[in-house]
Amino acid sequence: MRHGLIRFIVRRLAVLAIIFFIPVPAAAADDAIMSVDQYKTAKARTLATTHQPLLKQMREEIYHCMPWVGVQKAGIGFRQPKGAVEDDRYLSVWIIIDQDEDARFSALPTERRASAMFSRYGTDLLRRMAQLQPLVADPDVKGFSVVLSWLKPGTGGQVQPINETLALWSDKQTTLGFLAKRVPAGEFTRRAKFNVFDGVEDKGRLALEIWEDSFVRTFKVANYEAPKGQRCSG
Repeated sequence: MRHGLIRFIVRRLAVLAIIFFIPVPAAAADDAIMSVDQYKTAKARTLATTHQPLLKQMREEIYHCMPWVGVQKAGIGFRQPKGAVEDDRYLSVWIIIDQDEDARFSALPTERRASAMFSRYGTDLLRRMAQLQPLVADPDVKGFSVVLSWLKPGTGGQVQPINETLALWSDKQTTLGFLAKRVPAGEFTRRAKFNVFDGVEDKGRLALEIWEDSFVRTFKVANYEAPKGQRCSG
């Protein structure tokens, strides 16, 4: 059941990738993690080499524990925010969410759709990343980044469907404080760097709200059991 679901998602992602001008995601699990030779600085290559087992752990958690998502090809790695001057590196995870057409979701304004996706998937990803203690303790890891893409409502029947995307970057102290409820959601979004995209059009910092959403932690795919020993930390 799970492998059939993944094949379905990969086919969907291949279509969604067209309009966003990004590499087509591949089914092979190893393609989810940036290879060391894709990094341009020694600092980034060292991080990728040192923490390779944790990146694989993250990949496996997403595959087995997060329903209805797939990882973008080379979507897990140590990236920089666009326009960064310093070589600050963030543990970054880019997922594409298998969001079907839904009248209620379609009726929401863009910022509300982005808020819903972050509340459901973004917070969960940050929680999983924050539990990778060697990464949290590494001073060369500046913070965490989540990139969430989903099908823009009303475009699924087009020759070239369009993705909406939220890309968010947050330093470690702010992220850990937010997850521990020491930093309110409003303060977290104020401190974080983020942009919302409509296809390739950068819509900038739209109003982002965050609320509690337990879907990822409570939803169970019918007739699927995670492999023995697989821990879902989110």
